[in-house]
Amino acid sequence: MGLLDLKNALKKIDDSIKKKADPPQVPPKRAELKQSRQQQPFSTGKSNERSTSFNIDDIFDDSIADGEPPVIFKRTKHRVVPQGCACGDEDDAIHTNNFYNNLTLEDQTFPVWTLPYSLWFSKDSGQDVGLAFNHTEASQRVYGPEADADPAQFYFNPPKIKSLVISGEGFRDYRTSVTLEGHNKLSVVAKVVWEEDKYISVPLAHGMGFVTATYNNIKPVIASQVGIQEFSRVENVGSLSKYKIKLFNQVVWSVYIDGDVILQLEDPNHIKGDKVTNATIQFARGESLAYDDTAGTYPVGVNLLGNVHGEKAQYSFEYKMQGCSRSGSGLVWCLPHHQEALVSTLQNKYSQLELDSPTKGVMRAYVTNVLTMEEQLPLGINWDPWASFSTDTPSYSPIVKDLIKAAAIEEIKQDVVGMANIDSMYTSGKILDKFAYIAYVCKFILEDDELTARILPRVKEAVELFANNRQKYPLVYDTTWKGLISSADPAADFGNSNYNDHHFHYGYHIHAIALVAKIDSQWLTSNNNLVLNYANTLLRDTANPKKDKYFPQFRSFDWFHGHSFAHGIFASGDGKDEESSSEDYHFVYGMKLYAKVVGNDKMESRANLMLAIMRRAMNMYMLYSDDNKIQPKNFIRNKVAGISFENKIDFATYFGRGTIADEWIHGIHMLPITPISSYIRQEQFVREEWDQKLAKIIDRIPDGWKGILMLNLALFNPKKAWNWFARNDWDDRLIDNGMSRTWSLAYIAGIGGAD
Repeated sequence: MGLLDLKNALKKIDDSIKKKADPPQVPPKRAELKQSRQQQPFSTGKSNERSTSFNIDDIFDDSIADGEPPVIFKRTKHRVVPQGCACGDEDDAIHTNNFYNNLTLEDQTFPVWTLPYSLWFSKDSGQDVGLAFNHTEASQRVYGPEADADPAQFYFNPPKIKSLVISGEGFRDYRTSVTLEGHNKLSVVAKVVWEEDKYISVPLAHGMGFVTATYNNIKPVIASQVGIQEFSRVENVGSLSKYKIKLFNQVVWSVYIDGDVILQLEDPNHIKGDKVTNATIQFARGESLAYDDTAGTYPVGVNLLGNVHGEKAQYSFEYKMQGCSRSGSGLVWCLPHHQEALVSTLQNKYSQLELDSPTKGVMRAYVTNVLTMEEQLPLGINWDPWASFSTDTPSYSPIVKDLIKAAAIEEIKQDVVGMANIDSMYTSGKILDKFAYIAYVCKFILEDDELTARILPRVKEAVELFANNRQKYPLVYDTTWKGLISSADPAADFGNSNYNDHHFHYGYHIHAIALVAKIDSQWLTSNNNLVLNYANTLLRDTANPKKDKYFPQFRSFDWFHGHSFAHGIFASGDGKDEESSSEDYHFVYGMKLYAKVVGNDKMESRANLMLAIMRRAMNMYMLYSDDNKIQPKNFIRNKVAGISFENKIDFATYFGRGTIADEWIHGIHMLPITPISSYIRQEQFVREEWDQKLAKIIDRIPDGWKGILMLNLALFNPKKAWNWFARNDWDDRLIDNGMSRTWSLAYIAGIGGAD
């Protein structure tokens, strides 16, 4: 994929124009308020490995590694410079894959979604300059390409409707800019700057109850392109002045002012203050006593907290509130997967306020400064084959072992190093993972030391090629955004050098390293900690538990959305996106296994918590059982999201739909199949997807996607899957280049398919 192709792909998706790609032979990669069906109780069943539980009060208060990244990674300045940000060596790392990143790119005018509101820098010619914001309802969604289709291929929310614009007298596009400070995972502070001592500060935080603007030596202007039908002052709320705005679209906004300024309607598009002020003005959609009770407070930052006690973990968003309110508390919005998991002490904090989110159902507002959720952890899912319906410890008959061994003997004949030493961190990672799994099967399932000795050294050699940073495109440390990126052109390797897909790419490497280290525990620390340092640096880049001088906190995983975003530093009109839920949780599963081999209890606990959150969130927002109550009814029959944006969901991929039908769209949410797959992809969903979408096309699929779909079949029908993988007329062309028949047979037999 070239740079032009990548940009065109992004534009096509943003414009909702889909075109089929030439079919590849093996899968490429790319650049009601509550579920009526509650999350099913989780049980890990039996395991031949002890399920480790911990009691840890703060799972985010540690470092994966300290100090600079290893010198083996050459230092470089990125060709894309973040707009409005200080990016020197001593400055905070700037987030590349989270909600506010659009404000750092190009002309800074692409929207960001704090949820439930969206905001953007508005400097359109002839219009008011400032920070515009809006909220869209589910009734405004646009479905296409056929509006009445069921299921629709995509839906999106109309972007950049200027309900209101936070502006000031004298603001002009040629002299007004936006800067960003306080770069945290869940928050950032935007400043609309007119002159050095004249600016508007607008803190942005996930779930913030109000849009809050603090004016500094500015005469306020509040503009609206929708138009103001009614404007009135209502009685004060304590020391706060309160106003009501009704727009011509009949949407009402409540406005609260802490300060000595009076607002007046000047014309149907402008409300102006009577003086230069340092007042704080807050906006909220609708009218509610909860707004009255919480106005005056606003978050200037958010801390991520977490603790683990036995089989359960809690995670919290601690909002650092400024100001004071009548209730002594602020207001926070949360998504459906938060609502299901909220601790009981927060249930009576529900304000009765509800607003639609763009793609994740109905949000609820709570009168609180801290949101705390609790999840049950998947402690018993570790190395062994596991499925939700399997209650026995994996066992293998001599006949089954013979078949697995025969497959292994054939597959270890391949050139591991040559296959892995290519120009893609993603594809090479899949190859490393494939052969690491074969080595694992040889050692622990076949218990064959001779076969293990034949494959293991070559897998180690292939991994060490990357650990030594001697692959075709070595990794470099970017001192601008602060991260580990490919030295390849941005158009190569699916945009790795522009921070696309790091958790996908590096997840395969980390999982492979964990498998090899499980076989040889001394390997990680040999050669002066060569592989250990490599894996740790990959994890610092993608899942740093707390920010440091060299990496941001959790580049990929969004703790508010409940899944990661793969989209790096490319501006997007519909926000960040992710198309592979399975490679997302595969990364976290690899982190969990790596944590086990290095004995990092906090990392293992973080991984378990992330997996538990993903299980809940992905089954609401990405994987659709028939009884899904979150997504629109005319979209659920797609069964999977395709590409999930912040503002849109598109049943598509960046590389096409499929050779036969839509198998690539389904398959990208399956690969790779590991013991964690059945935990996320629940049996009911897998059965429905197979019966409704895949069974009628499976026999006609001519390439490696067929193997992916057939291994996924084992998640509800392992016997049928076994018969396909165990047959005599085996054809290697029908499995993905990152799959092995060895692991497929071992996994299916381990969950009961060979009985």
